Amino acid sequence: YSNGWLAMLGVAIAQDKPAAIERAARPLVRVPIHLTLEEARVIIEAAKSVVNGENGRAAIAVVDFNGNLISLDSMDGTSGFWVKFAIGKAIGAVTLQQSTAESADQLQTNPQRFHSALSLMEGQIILIPGGLPLIIDNVIVGAVASAGHRGDGDVHAAKAGIAAWEKYRQSTRAEGTQH
Repeated sequence: YSNGWLAMLGVAIAQDKPAAIERAARPLVRVPIHLTLEEARVIIEAAKSVVNGENGRAAIAVVDFNGNLISLDSMDGTSGFWVKFAIGKAIGAVTLQQSTAESADQLQTNPQRFHSALSLMEGQIILIPGGLPLIIDNVIVGAVASAGHRGDGDVHAAKAGIAAWEKYRQSTRAEGTQH
């Protein structure tokens, strides 16, 4: 029994070698990245600066155009729940391609869209103010969200992050190092 099993394992390994060699010989496919980690960090640091300046605390998340998390900061003393809220707001903004405040308003103006989004995304999105899409040349490339900084603080923090990101992009474009 064990010799037969070892023989079958040897055949399976021998069959995998050509496939592995074939995969290694293929050219690397590069997928364009529209929002870099460096850009996400610029956004988060600017948003954190606003929150710190207002003696607050928050979680701040940046996602790409597919809602994949690029970077996240949870400031000292911030509840883990706010981390989930920040990610949910960012995913909500990129999914519905508008601010989460606009999406929240749709509960009244377009309840079908609001409820469909919640149903489709199965608890991944939170549609309350604080999430904003990131746009380059009229294309949404991601989103930023802040959660935990009370009142309009989350919106102010996210807008400050976007302003810093736009300034950063202008400076890298001027230097010819645009990502």
